[in-house]
Amino acid sequence: MDACRLICRGGSDHCRRVAVLALILWSVTVAAEDRAIVCREQFKTSNNCYRLYKPANPVRGLVILLPYFGADANAFSSAKLPELLMTRNVATLAVSGAGYLNDDEVLTLKGLIEQVVHELQMPAGALFIGGVSAGGTGAVRYAEHCLSGHCDALLTPVAIFAVDAPLDFEGWWNRETLNLRRGDPRSSPEESQGILAALRFALGGGPNQAPEVYRKRSPFLASEKDGGNARLLRNMPIRLYTEPDVVWTIENIGRDYYTLNAMDQAALVLQLRTLGNARAELITTTGKGFRPPGTRNPHSWTIVDEPNLADWLAPPLLPKPVQP
Repeated sequence: MDACRLICRGGSDHCRRVAVLALILWSVTVAAEDRAIVCREQFKTSNNCYRLYKPANPVRGLVILLPYFGADANAFSSAKLPELLMTRNVATLAVSGAGYLNDDEVLTLKGLIEQVVHELQMPAGALFIGGVSAGGTGAVRYAEHCLSGHCDALLTPVAIFAVDAPLDFEGWWNRETLNLRRGDPRSSPEESQGILAALRFALGGGPNQAPEVYRKRSPFLASEKDGGNARLLRNMPIRLYTEPDVVWTIENIGRDYYTLNAMDQAALVLQLRTLGNARAELITTTGKGFRPPGTRNPHSWTIVDEPNLADWLAPPLLPKPVQP
């Protein structure tokens, strides 16, 4: 929701609706002018465009990268990961942004992945998915969608990573409600209003008003036995990244642990470890979060050690190449 915050300084519902529409239209317009970006008009959600980073040699694997809400398919053009993966003969599919609160956005993502997997003639067991912020939400939601029986082996990811993503929708609602109640003007109360409005619109209200919808769509619920949908990830390698620089956030944006996404990352990893998943990892960083042109922001892709992530993805998680 960062882009909405930049546009809607007044925080009105009308402004947020206009901002979201403007961001979607802007993303589609930019994509239409960029020949590196492909848009599939049969899908009507904002995540219907992608950019494919494809190695020259036969493709051994495919990594799906999902960006911040409001970003286009060029969001990872300055990232190191696609190039690092190409040296390992792994393609990267960078998809335009969405919030992933609705099932339609998950189905659009599945449709795009299916087209590209068949185009690349991908083997089963070589698909990975990850993202930052709302993109991380989408990565976990897509994996759970597949693991609940809605995808074949070709479309089911074998590992996930997420960067400071909101994962517990009930907890997210409570965090933003608390932030509004505190009333610190530095803490982006207009962003909290926008998030609550989006949750209310997509899920039919707060968690007390629509508990079944929250159980169905939330990637993780700390209040549910086995973490709700998180139980589907009990055998899935997963990395969650966060930079909980609480001193910086208190002093600069008026937030603390109670209102940071870091809570979701830690709680999900603990839940998965409790379920027996020894490959659930929490990676915390210090002083690495920045947004262009160098603005300090712990909620950023830059907290990821991209060479290390590339090593984690391929190898050892990729199947070994077939020997001639």
